[in-house]
Amino acid sequence: MRREIPLLLALVLVAAVLGGLLVGYEPVGGDPDRLYRPLKSELARALHAGRLPFWSERFGLGIPLVAESHVAAFYPPNLPLYRFLDIATAYRLAMWLHHLALVATTYLYARCLGLVPWGSALAAVALTLCGFQAIHSSHEPFYHLMPYLPLALGIAERYLATGGFGWLAALPLTLGLQWTLGHFQIQTWTAALVVATGLWRAAFDRRPWRRVPALIAATGLGAALAAVQLGLSWQFAERVGQTQRPVSERLFYSFPPAHWFEPALPRLVRELRLGPEDPYWFGQQTTGFEAALYVGTIPLILAWIGGLARPANRSTLPWRILVPLSFAMATMPRWWPQGYLYLLAVPGLGYFRVPARYTLITCLGLALLAGEGFDRSLAPARFRLGLAAAVLFGGCAAVAAGLWTARADVQLRSALGVVADGFLWAVLAWALALAVVLAWRRQGLGSWAPLTAAALELAILYYAGTTQWGWSITLPGQSRILGELSRQSPVGLVGGELENLPVRAGLETGYPYLGFSLPQPDDLLKRLQEPLVQADAAADPAGADVFKRWLRRLRVTHVVGHRRSWRWLGTELGRWSDPALDRIIYHAAGEPASRVWSIVRLDEPFPEARVAIRSRTVPNRRALINRLSRSDDRSTAWFLAEDRVPEHAEARSARLRAWDGTTATVEHDGPCDLVIARTFDPGWQARIDQGPAPPVFRVDGGFLAVRLEGSGVDRVVLRYRPPRLALWVAITGVAAILNLGLAALAVLGPIRSRRPR
Repeated sequence: MRREIPLLLALVLVAAVLGGLLVGYEPVGGDPDRLYRPLKSELARALHAGRLPFWSERFGLGIPLVAESHVAAFYPPNLPLYRFLDIATAYRLAMWLHHLALVATTYLYARCLGLVPWGSALAAVALTLCGFQAIHSSHEPFYHLMPYLPLALGIAERYLATGGFGWLAALPLTLGLQWTLGHFQIQTWTAALVVATGLWRAAFDRRPWRRVPALIAATGLGAALAAVQLGLSWQFAERVGQTQRPVSERLFYSFPPAHWFEPALPRLVRELRLGPEDPYWFGQQTTGFEAALYVGTIPLILAWIGGLARPANRSTLPWRILVPLSFAMATMPRWWPQGYLYLLAVPGLGYFRVPARYTLITCLGLALLAGEGFDRSLAPARFRLGLAAAVLFGGCAAVAAGLWTARADVQLRSALGVVADGFLWAVLAWALALAVVLAWRRQGLGSWAPLTAAALELAILYYAGTTQWGWSITLPGQSRILGELSRQSPVGLVGGELENLPVRAGLETGYPYLGFSLPQPDDLLKRLQEPLVQADAAADPAGADVFKRWLRRLRVTHVVGHRRSWRWLGTELGRWSDPALDRIIYHAAGEPASRVWSIVRLDEPFPEARVAIRSRTVPNRRALINRLSRSDDRSTAWFLAEDRVPEHAEARSARLRAWDGTTATVEHDGPCDLVIARTFDPGWQARIDQGPAPPVFRVDGGFLAVRLEGSGVDRVVLRYRPPRLALWVAITGVAAILNLGLAALAVLGPIRSRRPR
């Protein structure tokens, strides 16, 4: 325990910095409220019902929710958290625990690389509270994924050094857990770094080459363990076009090369007058929500000292290469777009956007080099050389920052009206950092002092980032608008500016927001409302009848907003002030923080289920949209030619006797189609009167249709089963058995070796 005091102090420091999470202080608004907590509320609802949320009808006209990987329904810790705790408490506790886990796993990895305990603790704190973590504290998958990155690398190092089956069995389990968290970009990098570690150690550090194939196989086994999540998400991504992102989208969100000074002056770029959405950011083809690079002033100084130490630590030598390489990859779309397109051709990398996220690898490398420099055994000459290099870098960065502030497109805030606040912060931070580092080197301060000082600086920067922090908002209890909607009856889809918030009140959102692209017809539902959400419009624009017809067809019954552009859609039920929505819902710069919200009730929507006695085929989606825009005809089912649905003879009469959401009873005297206003997905299955399962077709641009032949009274039962679920479960099961076999070898091997001959 005495040896691990640095780890304990690092854990205590990070636990204290994020201690507000334990008492209700959390990220408010943005993605936590508009995306992650609504998704988790549906996960919790399913878990309370004793099932997994393979389908949810509360996002638009329904989505295969488990396939939306941000739900992380197969991530084991989520199951007890969201089964037994309320949404807000589970969300905050998971965030706090995963940050502590990142401290522990980074410390473990640093120790595997041979860093001293205090250096390992500094690396752990620097990475856990770095700039990447600060701007992504509003992105749940990122800080959940992060602990598994250094853990997997540490396990790989131990296996390559010892050849133990226990380490080899732990690697797939670690990677498998990481894959189940969704948002698969960091997982891809983790797997690539694990394989690169094996190749490097075998080529340059004389590790046995026979261990490299085993390491690569274990990396693949980790993905196989999560096949049930990967397979379902891949199917959904292919169906909505997520796997074919346009080039322009993949080149956007790079790290601006002009910001190379940010590690030395981390506050300066945060002082832009309009914040992370200042026009400057868009001129740089990114936003302030995706570009931040710093590890703290003390870790930066020590990183230069560690990077210039001699003899160079062979275990950290790869990170000396990865730091500049990853920074080059993060900035490449700005200085060599074609080169970045070549990089995207590498298998696995071309599916993701946001090049600026490569700075995660830069931050990890700088943190590890800082840990290497936090060692009193370094030669005095090398320490002085590294310190001089750090000061020189800081001076050059200050000059570059001064030139940057002189640009015409850079407008900074200044409390004093003369010097930007970021410069004042940098002067103070560097003065204190140099004093602390020199005092520590001369043994005037214990190693606890630089670690604590670094944590304090990073804590201030963490809460001064782009994430809005505040006290937890209970929904629907603290929202007058959501409370009023809950009292309305009946309520179909709720459109407007609330996005996914109605889901928190047990309602259905008519303006869904997901981490994936939306399927048809939910994509149309969102595109219809975007002009009204993003800007005010005329009181009664041209094409109002078509617009209202589509909202009725897509079953929107109410819209909520603070703009007058919504009021022409129907009957305004009232206006309310709602401080909870004011804090959560986005408001543009210059827009008042307090707004007046109104609920507008639309005309009665089309029925969820109907019977069409006629079927017609149109050549393409545009023609279909034009047809449906002109008519309210409910007796015709419209199919696309590409779906190859045969037309049928017309029935004289057909009617829907009953519909309860899953079962319909239809009386008809000839062939007809049962049409359900629910998002089409290949996983939908139907059964008629316990007979053979008929096909389920796509109709009316994305609804469900079941063809009824003959005449009589038919009982149709609909259910959803994810496509190829049995295949993905089987792959996960086989991988689990193989991994258990590796674990058994790890246990039985030492027992057999101790057996007397």
